[in-house]
Order: sequence, then C-alpha cells, then structure tokens
Amino acid sequence: MLKKFNVIALALLLTLTFLTTAAFAAKPAKAPAKYAAQEKQIKALVAKAAGLIKAKGEAAMAEINANKDGRWGKAPTGIFVSGADGLELANAVEPASVGKNLWGYKDPDGKLVVQEQWKLVKAKGKGWYEGKWAKPGTDKPVPCRSYVKGVKAKGKQYLVGAAYYPE
Repeated sequence: MLKKFNVIALALLLTLTFLTTAAFAAKPAKAPAKYAAQEKQIKALVAKAAGLIKAKGEAAMAEINANKDGRWGKAPTGIFVSGADGLELANAVEPASVGKNLWGYKDPDGKLVVQEQWKLVKAKGKGWYEGKWAKPGTDKPVPCRSYVKGVKAKGKQYLVGAAYYPE
C-alpha cells in the first residue's frame, strides 16, 4: 500500500514539475511600458490580417505582399505569413523572403525561430515570441519581438505575425 502511494506521489510530483517548467520556460518577458502602444498596434494588425486570411485563404497572400498604401505594415514592422512547413507565403516589408523555406533558420543564440513560433501557436493559439532576426534591409540579426497567431482557412493552417525590434 505504501509503495503504491509513493509511486502515485512521485508521478504527481514529476507531472507538476514538468507543467510548471513548460509554463514558465516558454513565456517571454513582458515588454517595457514604452512599447505598449506599439504592441497594441501589432496585435490589431495581426488580427486584421488573420481575418483576411480566414476569408480568402491563399488568395490573401497577394494582397499582403502587394502592401498597397502600407496597410500591412511599414519597415521594419509588417505582416508575415508562414505555411505549416515553414515556407514564407507573404511578407509585407521583406518581399525577398517570400517563397523561401525558413523552417531551419537559427538565430545567433541557436533558436529555431520559425519552429518555435509554430510550437507557440500550436500550444496557445497566439502569443509573443522573442528571438533574433535581421531588420528588413539588413543582414545582422538583432533582438526581435514578434506577435504570432495561428489561422486555419480552407483546410490549411497558417502562422500570421508581425514583429518589432526593441532598442
């Protein structure tokens, strides 16, 4: 009886340890207050793009890529859309990345950025991700904070997001 109790207690302890570690390890730090307005705008922009993708599916990519009148962002912040395989389907401010598979991209800290963004979306549906990425028009990865959201449209899964580069 005591042996059975010990096994159950150990299992509970391991489960709680795993859940606590998972919950806190993946959570990015809250951004400083000076970025609050920018983060609010980014979330609204991502929500707007997600709505377009839900309505039009793959056809929405052309509109985002065209970025008429800067409605999908202005460098360095703009909407990007990734397919479930890591293929960049749309990018409002970095058109050269469209058509590239970024699944294996590692930032200087060794983070598999696109894969980790997809993990976040699959686990929580949406959220903030911190990593390093080159600002549009540059080659050097710098700290970057992106808001990503999962969108399902016409049988396909998409990751839509936008990022900014805190100074």
